[in-house]
Amino acid sequence: MTADERGGIRERKRAATRDAVVIAATRLFLERGVSGTSIDDIAAAAGIARRTFFLHFPAKEDVLFHHLEGHVRRAVAALDDLPVGASDGADNGAAGVRAVMAVLVDLFEDPRARTDELADLRAELITAAHGLPPSLVVRLQRAQSELVDALRGKFPDPAEWPLMSAHLGACMGAAAAAAVA
Repeated sequence: MTADERGGIRERKRAATRDAVVIAATRLFLERGVSGTSIDDIAAAAGIARRTFFLHFPAKEDVLFHHLEGHVRRAVAALDDLPVGASDGADNGAAGVRAVMAVLVDLFEDPRARTDELADLRAELITAAHGLPPSLVVRLQRAQSELVDALRGKFPDPAEWPLMSAHLGACMGAAAAAAVA
């Protein structure tokens, strides 16, 4: 077996374990609520050790936002369909932000991620904590940075970057506020 095959198998097993954690946690969260579900409960339901849980998520609350990184990857991929740069004088950076946000908003209705089922629990968590859990803040900052980097790669005119970054931040903030409301 080649190193690529081992890496492929390892990655598939890792993804399968992560999926098992998400499925188990989603079921338990919907049955018991987040506060009524422990990491030990999730690990047992997923058929893994407690330590294995932490290889995939820093905290149980992060499972509620399991879809974030995949959504960001799909939004970045949507930029591939846009023209590079601002050759026609139009505000293509804003078009890039609109394309990214359209994908992110559409993905919140993806039934495979079960994001709609967990929306009330996410809103409850954020309301009870009087803000975002610290691990989620880090993940959202990383997501925004990845999106900004992708936009800058697609629209290399540095003059557009401040407005493009601000526009993206405002849109992401508005989407998050709407999701919680």
